[in-house]
Amino acid sequence: MLVENITDLVIFVAVIKVGNLSAAGRELGFSSAVVSKRLQRLEEQLGVRLLNRSTRKLCVTEEGLRYHDYCVRVLAELEEAETLITSGHSQPKGTLRVTVPAAFGRLHIAPLVPEFLRRFPELRLSLHLSDSKVDIIEEGYDVAVRIGDMKDSNLVARHLGIDRRKVVATPAYLRKFGTPNTPDDLAYHNVLLFANPAPLDHWQFIDPEGAPCSVKVTGNFETNNCDALRAAIYADAGIALRPVWDVWQDLKAGTLQVLLPEHTHPSFKIQAVYPSRRHLSQKVRVFIDLLCESFGDTPYWDVTT
Repeated sequence: MLVENITDLVIFVAVIKVGNLSAAGRELGFSSAVVSKRLQRLEEQLGVRLLNRSTRKLCVTEEGLRYHDYCVRVLAELEEAETLITSGHSQPKGTLRVTVPAAFGRLHIAPLVPEFLRRFPELRLSLHLSDSKVDIIEEGYDVAVRIGDMKDSNLVARHLGIDRRKVVATPAYLRKFGTPNTPDDLAYHNVLLFANPAPLDHWQFIDPEGAPCSVKVTGNFETNNCDALRAAIYADAGIALRPVWDVWQDLKAGTLQVLLPEHTHPSFKIQAVYPSRRHLSQKVRVFIDLLCESFGDTPYWDVTT
């Protein structure tokens, strides 16, 4: 038995998203009475209760949760089918929701926004900068930029670059406190730690012979904010382990110096990821294409270091 009206599914998904009938109605342009009637019709047709209603709140039943997941996928497939048919005849339209790590987004994604909007004037871009790893399917994002191993098998990834790390400090700090010659020498230095969420106080190295080692580092400052860490570095407060994409201009200018250059660090993938679907939506495709075009096979931050 098929649902008589696809709008019923849209209403049901909207109610789950916003949590009440009135707000869902306002979002979709229906009265709360119409929303209630459509939900009742959907439940009668399915023969199950999807929502438990009270005067204060709505509670989704177990059947409702399962049905909601299917509805989200069905509606996404319908949207993509429409996009697939019309993509050869029109510009991408609608809202593209993107989430990226805060510092990487500020440095490398935000500068591309004007060109992206110029090329695709019928798109609205919602760009979320956060170091919290969100569930892009659950929270409704179309695409995310991720740094690190991808553990979610429900996502498709496209390579953007490599996240390489360097130990750095200002020349002024090194003149005052000396330059470490081995990873073990870091024990005699103040190390500025990035915390996301816990302080990254065990630094991994690979020596010139290819042997791995781990060194515990300590210091008087930790933060989960890249700008705050940068400020501490430039206050000559200590040594830090930073991604090349964050400090490539500083290294090129000589305002930061690479330490222990003969020791490398484990690198991580930088990827654009999106929900696994049979057809990649046009708006996601053009966004990822622009990133790949801008970064190239070897991103500009790697070329200059």
